[in-house]
Amino acid sequence: MSHTPYFGRDPEKGEIRQLQSHAGYFYMLAFNECLRNNAEEEMWKHLAVWGIEFSFSVERFWVCLSGVKKSIYNGVYGWDAGQYLELYDRWRLEVEAAVEQSGYLANLFMVFEEEAKQLVVLFSPGEGPQCTPEELAARVNSLGQKFYERELFYGDTRYCNVTALSGELHGYAGIREGYLQTRKLNDLSFFHMEPAVLTSDWVDSHRNRADYRVVIGECHRLRQALDEGDVPACRKGLESLLLKTVKGAYRWTLLHDALSYCKHMLELRCTARGLEGVDLERLCDPKSYLRIEECVEALWPVVERLCILIGEQGPYQDLMLRAIYYIKLHYAEDIALTDVAHYANVNPNYLSGSFQKEMGLSVREFITRERVNAAKKLLEEENLRIADIAEAVGVHDVKYFSRLFKKAVGLTPGEYREKSKR
Repeated sequence: MSHTPYFGRDPEKGEIRQLQSHAGYFYMLAFNECLRNNAEEEMWKHLAVWGIEFSFSVERFWVCLSGVKKSIYNGVYGWDAGQYLELYDRWRLEVEAAVEQSGYLANLFMVFEEEAKQLVVLFSPGEGPQCTPEELAARVNSLGQKFYERELFYGDTRYCNVTALSGELHGYAGIREGYLQTRKLNDLSFFHMEPAVLTSDWVDSHRNRADYRVVIGECHRLRQALDEGDVPACRKGLESLLLKTVKGAYRWTLLHDALSYCKHMLELRCTARGLEGVDLERLCDPKSYLRIEECVEALWPVVERLCILIGEQGPYQDLMLRAIYYIKLHYAEDIALTDVAHYANVNPNYLSGSFQKEMGLSVREFITRERVNAAKKLLEEENLRIADIAEAVGVHDVKYFSRLFKKAVGLTPGEYREKSKR
């Protein structure tokens, strides 16, 4: 295998600039140049400049992509690029030997793509291949898994090596085609974090028939269990949604649909129930996780806490949730019954009656209560003038604010502030 680049830090194996040139060449050769209209001409030009010949045959070949991503080796285990590249180079040498023993011809290199530094094997049958392409990919994966278990994981079974294998490819344009296939397949390790080889045929044969309607149906059942404060049903529903339906679909669009629904569902209820400090942007962003199981682990404490609050505060019908949510977001503004009713999409008179019956106070009284509670926090935590606090909670007349506050708390704002400092 000619001109195989070394990516470690041993000064005896080449100068840094030479290593970077090789790495840049392989990346450009395999992927960037294939984007051009005349990719073959550009490739031959670079081959000639560097004096490099392929070992594999472009007439018939496969692409194999293997290795954990930077978000795992660096983000989870704290390895820097130098440490990882040394591991990679030892792994590459073992893969080269395995490919040769299996009767295949290959070129190996590391791909630098976004935050990925992974092993790519371009291989074609030699005179007497000893195994199928799938079996060779499985051997590559096994070698990588052993390296990671010994050097990186140290008994941690959350993550593993996943290898993606393309279909049969032909011609120079097949290099990019194969990489795009394997990149897409390798990303599915999010749903299938097991030491295995992923192919398009494997994914298609294991994919369930879930679609948007199925996912939203599961989301509705989870919401119903949550609004009833049913902890066991919520746990079962969350796991069914993410670890059965979405996981088995191997579709990113369905994951986004499920998490988008969960974000809206939880935002409404966290706000209405007074559960603060929950970062739903992060919790419902797939990029926050490396495997789908982590979604459940992160979302469950929020769902469980909401169930507890529902048990303490009692259930709300959907109309009350929407009305309370709007009030808690806008109490510092000049809002009226009609504004709340418009958001809740009901007649103001109907909302007024329903709110009084379910909450035991009028919409106006509830708005006042929210303003007083917010004012209490500001009096306890901020050194603001009483007039500024009144303005901050939506009351523009400081004398009227003081009367409201004393009626609700039994103390004037100033007296409350002094008491809270003792």
